[in-house]
Amino acid sequence: MVTLSSSKINDIHKKMIFRFIWEEGKVSRSQIGKAFGLSKSTVSGIVRELIEEGLIVESGWGNSSGGRRSELLSLNPYGPLILSVFLKDGGEGEVAVINLLGTVLDNRHFYLSSKEDAKETVTKISYFLRFFLSSYPENCFLGIGLGVPGIVDHKQGTISYSAHLGWREVPLSKMIISCLPTDLPLIVSNRTIAATLGEMWFGKGKEAQNFICINSGEAAGAGIVIDGHIYRGLRDGAGEVGHVALLSGEKVCSCGKRGCIESAISLYSLMKELGEEYQGEAAAASFLGEKKDDLRIQELLYNAFSLIGELSALLINVLAPEKIILTGEMARIDPDNLLRLVRKKVEEKALGLLADEVKIEVSNLNREQEILWGAALVMENIFSLPRLSKK
Repeated sequence: MVTLSSSKINDIHKKMIFRFIWEEGKVSRSQIGKAFGLSKSTVSGIVRELIEEGLIVESGWGNSSGGRRSELLSLNPYGPLILSVFLKDGGEGEVAVINLLGTVLDNRHFYLSSKEDAKETVTKISYFLRFFLSSYPENCFLGIGLGVPGIVDHKQGTISYSAHLGWREVPLSKMIISCLPTDLPLIVSNRTIAATLGEMWFGKGKEAQNFICINSGEAAGAGIVIDGHIYRGLRDGAGEVGHVALLSGEKVCSCGKRGCIESAISLYSLMKELGEEYQGEAAAASFLGEKKDDLRIQELLYNAFSLIGELSALLINVLAPEKIILTGEMARIDPDNLLRLVRKKVEEKALGLLADEVKIEVSNLNREQEILWGAALVMENIFSLPRLSKK
């Protein structure tokens, strides 16, 4: 049995109530009490704390069915802010200021001239972070979230290995923090994990307790959520499905191995196959989308989408999720065709009972909203419900 202190219980209740308001949009104190079986005094005390911290506001009155109208609570759009940083495999980057509702208030883009130079990355990210820190009131930020490609030790903020950036054992968190005039928490994580948390907090994963987010663009990876918690695995390496070497042929992957799934479905690989210059994720996705009626491109997309379907079937049989969410630039080229082919492969190759039950959807977050992925790292760091254990 796990013994919890009163302060720990209050903290859990506080996170539960905040997430409930987050999910519902507008709720009354009585609705909160009924949802969690909490007393009126407990709810009132926690709501008062959340209001004092600027996280929620009183926002009007609910409809009356004859009795007294209930005052409604909602997230504070003018409350604390989040600094979000997002770095893509090709060296494209963005830094943004985001509010609790997921609205981007300000942002800046940058591009790395040399992907292998971690110091250049730190210099550019730190420059924009300092700019935003000096442009907004002191102490208005909850934290900084940074999504990067590769295997990331999120506890240390170290990039253990990034094939696309050419990094090994880069202490990115320490390097950035040393350049900032703040002690804000900096959460660094793999960008597919960030994408998965982005779906959990801002997208189609909000109401799912067990789901998989397949992120495909310049690279391919899967984020796994089990019982409402992200699963990271040994050395935070869970979900590196793009580097499973299941294919025949001589294609060399960015990791140096042959036959990786990523080598057949990445945008870089597709453009190389067409003999076209690769100029980044967005440009490649736009090119393929505009020419998707071309027979050669139809064939490449058919093969890539079908392979994503086979990967989905494998993950369904292994993990039995209630939902699979497809995200990234590959999912934006021809979403209807992608869904059709993925569902077809899942029907063909996944266990029937599981294939019939799982929901397969394309993310509703567009390209400009990918920056929310970094913000989701901060939200999860602050408001995730703990796993109760004896440790």
